[in-house]
Amino acid sequence: MEACGSPEAGEPGVDLLERGLLDSLALITLLEGLEDRGIELIPTQLPKETFRTAESILQAARTAEM
Repeated sequence: MEACGSPEAGEPGVDLLERGLLDSLALITLLEGLEDRGIELIPTQLPKETFRTAESILQAARTAEM
């Protein structure tokens, strides 16, 4: 998870929000990176839990891609 700036962010089960790895700037960077790949996630339309782990973000991205 390049947007978070830490390899720890990509580890399974790491709570990005609790550990402060996904702050507002990192979230914007993440969303822009996804948009560059044609995937649009709208944070106001998703529960906060969507952004809690790398796995949950990946799942949301896969769902949005369909």
